[in-house]
Amino acid sequence: MGFSRSHRRKRILLIVDAVALALAYAAMITIRFNWYMKKEWMAPLYTMVFFMEILFATLVNVYNSRKYDYKPIENQDPLEVFVGVCKNLFILFVFLIVTLMASKENAYYFSRLAMLYLVILDFVFVLSFRLIYRAILKKHGNPDIHRRKITALVYEKDIESVKAHLGKELASEFELEAIFTLDDSYNADETRIFDDYEAVLSREQLIERVKESGCSDAFVCIPDKLEIADYVRNDIVRRLGYEGINTYFGLSIDGLWVTGNLIRGMGYYQAVYYSAMAKRCRVLGVDFAVSNVENAVLYVRSHIQDFFGKYICFCNVHTTVEASENPGYMNIQNSSALTFPDGQPIVNRIQKAGFVKAERIAGPDFMDMMFKSTMDGKLSHYFYGSSEETIELLKKNLPERFPGMDIKGYYSPPFRELTPKEDEEIVEMLNASGADLIWIGLGAPKQEKWMAAHEGKLHGVMLGVGAGFNFYAGNIKRAPLWIRKIGMEWLYRLFQDPKRLLKRYVISNAKFIWKVFVLKK
Repeated sequence: MGFSRSHRRKRILLIVDAVALALAYAAMITIRFNWYMKKEWMAPLYTMVFFMEILFATLVNVYNSRKYDYKPIENQDPLEVFVGVCKNLFILFVFLIVTLMASKENAYYFSRLAMLYLVILDFVFVLSFRLIYRAILKKHGNPDIHRRKITALVYEKDIESVKAHLGKELASEFELEAIFTLDDSYNADETRIFDDYEAVLSREQLIERVKESGCSDAFVCIPDKLEIADYVRNDIVRRLGYEGINTYFGLSIDGLWVTGNLIRGMGYYQAVYYSAMAKRCRVLGVDFAVSNVENAVLYVRSHIQDFFGKYICFCNVHTTVEASENPGYMNIQNSSALTFPDGQPIVNRIQKAGFVKAERIAGPDFMDMMFKSTMDGKLSHYFYGSSEETIELLKKNLPERFPGMDIKGYYSPPFRELTPKEDEEIVEMLNASGADLIWIGLGAPKQEKWMAAHEGKLHGVMLGVGAGFNFYAGNIKRAPLWIRKIGMEWLYRLFQDPKRLLKRYVISNAKFIWKVFVLKK
């Protein structure tokens, strides 16, 4: 059933492309020939080319849909759709040119201007129709996919975070049907008396509940830090296997869950990449940590106690240029525990220096991954900065979007210089909260100067994220993922706030280009 549905979806995509190509031909003929065939050879020639194009486009789409890494169109972002259309049309027109050139008579008659119009119109219509089809599937769901039911087996303290992660981020193959607690199958609470016989009996009852749920698959979520995690996991996997239930189990390192970008192929093996965060690359004098978002979050979480009292910076083109012209600010950036590259031009320079796998680590992206990672409640948060309006929106949005986060408090400081007494009271307030992660949203360079001035005074680690507060409050909209992928988020932000950002971007970007490419700094 799933096989035929999948093929129906692919056939619909072929029809979408065929209609787009037909309209492109109609538009080309209208523009180029005004629907009037001046020569008797025009109609059969362009009809032949049209059907050749339809046939070859069908073959290309069928080939692509059978590749091992094929991704359904509703799972692609607009950039991936754009790239896919470009590749398909490039192959298509190479085929047409070769075919026409093979026939000298056809090559003589075929209009070069008509070919140019056809290339442009094909691209516009095919891309537009594919994006419309993708939007329909995204909005109404894909009826061609039969989603299998999966149940999750987790400890009670992880239920909320697992429910949120699986509920929002499962692939189209599955839907979360039920969550059952593992607490009675192994007692991690030493204050309770719970022998092994009772635990085994509880596991048998747990398997029965999974069978009764009607699920074909199960996700087992047992952190590796538990003393008998392997024993419990293996016993549950074995019992589920006897019942014909497929099992997936979460991977963790030192109690922290392993996510997608941490998995690397090492020949025959699949390995977890655990960064030492020792690589540094200097751009205009600022020493940037080389990593990716998921590894950065894993590193900070697993070394959290080493970061207490220190601060972390996210440095973009504007602050990098400012640091290059201000020795004091440069010292603040380079005295941080970590300074991450929050700008694609900076990442491009780092990659050119030899760190080809370096990625942009933007403050909002780091926040998102850290918020998701700490939905287990093991680390706590405090939000210091921004306006009262933004803080109120954060209070509403964060618990809804990231259930299970342990948020110790929020505070919007006065928009003026604090007195020594006020500053001392704020330090006492932040330390009394016991927060591990103190997010600072004062805007650059003010927030970096504030963090440097309070280094060693605060219990938690300070993270300067600027506009990150506004993104999660919802009063500033973040650029779509595909725009971020092509490094154009700055342009998206410019359209949102041109009065404030135009001068900054023009001056900062011009200085960055001058210093890097002309002065070769």
